[in-house]
Amino acid sequence: MKRYYPQRRVLRRLERGWTRIEVLLNRLTSDKVDGQVRPWNPLYHLGTLAIFLLIVLAVTGTYLTIFYRPGADRAYETVMGISHSWLGSLMRTVHRYAADGLLLVILLHALKMFLSDRFWGSRWLAWVSGWLLLILIWIIGVMGYWLVWDQRAQWLTEYAIGLLKGAFALAFITPEIASRTFAFFVIILFLHIFLSVLIVLGILVHELRLSRARWWSPRWLMVGTGLVLVALALARPATNAPPADLSRLVGTISLDHWYLGFLRPTSLWGNLPFWGAAGLVMAVLLALPWLARGRTMGPAVVAEPACTGCTLCFQQCPYEAIEMRPRTDEAPYPSRAVVNPALCTGCGICVGTCAPGGMELIGLPTSRLRETIREALASARAAGQAPVVIFTCQRHTTLGSLPEALPDPEPTKVFSQPLLLRHAWSGSNPHLLPLVSLSLPCAGMLQPTWARESLKAGARAVLVLSCPEDDCAFREGPRWLAERLGRRHALVRQGVYWLEAAPGDRHAVTTLLTRIAAGAPADEQPPADTPQQRGWRGIARRLRSGLVALALLTLTFGLALTAERPTTASTLNTSMIRLGLAHPGKLKAPSSEIAPEVMTKLPDSVAPEQVLGGERFPVHLRVEVDGKTVLERTYRPRGLRREGITYGLESWTLSPGSYRIRIWMMDDGEAWRLVFDDRVEVEAGRVRTLLYDEEGAVFHLH
Repeated sequence: MKRYYPQRRVLRRLERGWTRIEVLLNRLTSDKVDGQVRPWNPLYHLGTLAIFLLIVLAVTGTYLTIFYRPGADRAYETVMGISHSWLGSLMRTVHRYAADGLLLVILLHALKMFLSDRFWGSRWLAWVSGWLLLILIWIIGVMGYWLVWDQRAQWLTEYAIGLLKGAFALAFITPEIASRTFAFFVIILFLHIFLSVLIVLGILVHELRLSRARWWSPRWLMVGTGLVLVALALARPATNAPPADLSRLVGTISLDHWYLGFLRPTSLWGNLPFWGAAGLVMAVLLALPWLARGRTMGPAVVAEPACTGCTLCFQQCPYEAIEMRPRTDEAPYPSRAVVNPALCTGCGICVGTCAPGGMELIGLPTSRLRETIREALASARAAGQAPVVIFTCQRHTTLGSLPEALPDPEPTKVFSQPLLLRHAWSGSNPHLLPLVSLSLPCAGMLQPTWARESLKAGARAVLVLSCPEDDCAFREGPRWLAERLGRRHALVRQGVYWLEAAPGDRHAVTTLLTRIAAGAPADEQPPADTPQQRGWRGIARRLRSGLVALALLTLTFGLALTAERPTTASTLNTSMIRLGLAHPGKLKAPSSEIAPEVMTKLPDSVAPEQVLGGERFPVHLRVEVDGKTVLERTYRPRGLRREGITYGLESWTLSPGSYRIRIWMMDDGEAWRLVFDDRVEVEAGRVRTLLYDEEGAVFHLH
């Protein structure tokens, strides 16, 4: 069942826990001027912070690419050469830590969007494209670890060998690994760079439905992030694992679980359980906009007679849900606004900007709001009260920013309205201060005339409570509200107060209510400071805010780095035998079966096998270790008509020691023949490889 924002109780409980963290951070990192919050809170800029980290990755990645040389025989040495210089080590480590931090920042950004109900409706495209971008970034990061060609890359290669097998696998286990895998390294390097270009396109899609998309983080956040990354890189430079050597087993190494964490569970549980569970989780996340779709008071509708075609609603819509079209009626205005219901989020910002009343929300008409306020104030006036009217957004109302409501001794129809709450708050004053709060989808829906009407109808004061400008659930509500009411000191001064506060920050609200109860005017200024006092106090505030913000960034990237920890691939008392097969196979129908007159007519470019279909016999293998059969399997030729090469790759672990290994093969569909019979010494941590030799038709030990 689709529910309105306040009715989704589980999400609201979770969001309340998140906003408590934001409230604390705002108190520690904010300058407050005239009661307005200017937070240095990185949690308000997670999306743009991710873009900044991508830029850092692009810059450092370009530097690393200039000095990198691909290939199994050169990759590790060039990476070590880069790390030996202080600049190269710094670039490599910053690249590494920015990649880890990027995944954490994206996940925090997705969590914040989920908890604040910003993932369904017209926002589904941003939600889905964001998760697809995360998958793409993860794939690129995995490729980056492959390019280093240390034991992390070896474990990744072992995983790929077991998964893909075929010619790809055999290229890595032959003695000519450098020449046979050079093209692979070049392809991985190309994809690592080229797929990064696709991230740019993904971000454009991610921001496609946003008006005035924000691309850049605040300057303090970009500088702080750069300083933290450099400090962490200098304190803990990135190191290599030992070089990759497929003749040895990978033991215990430091593994980055952000990107390579799948290696250990897949080796324990298998690919199907792990990737099946991961695919199911991702499918649920991608389908969440439809599985957990909510309701809004929208969409907005245009009252045709009142629309003057001024384009203000078109300019201020945060989601490009409004377009201007030529009028076809007899109105004297050249154009009219048209709302696309599929893109409308029901924020009501267009309602607040339309003075003639040409915009309405279907579920929340302005006539109802204004009448409700008038009736509430008339009831309060009759009771001899002059309440404070609070216009706020549904986030503040639901997440507990307002004082607790008291039981109404004389309940009336007016106060039972779901959007209207009646409060009484005492503060430090023994007398109760009556409050009437009106909850809007977004504070940006407020029209200034509603505040003036409330004051004329007997309100003691009007308090406009909005989210911080960087944390509006509809992106731009406080921005357009500020334009209507006047920025900061230029508010409507006759009893109108405006407060930007994090949802759930009841302390900020009650502090302002204390001022109102004491009769402080809305435009009251703090006591004047001397220029020297202003300078020192400003420096102290900024220093405190900056240090707290740096500490939070350090904690964030530090958490990202904790994902790297020692992981064991194989124990010390383990060894392995690996068997590789690349067999051209024997034809089921040899060319001798073709009549001589047909053979003479075949063009030079046509082989006899093409006439006969080229189907080859499957290859059967049986392997015995000390007289015990450990493998008996049939391998089919590749190709649609079974005309290709037959590939096989098998491995099994053994305790260190000496073993008698015998291998039989049947490749003609008739007789078995012995193709290997010898005693093999296997040492702890070593891999012995048996490769099929096509010319000798036997297996050789490597």
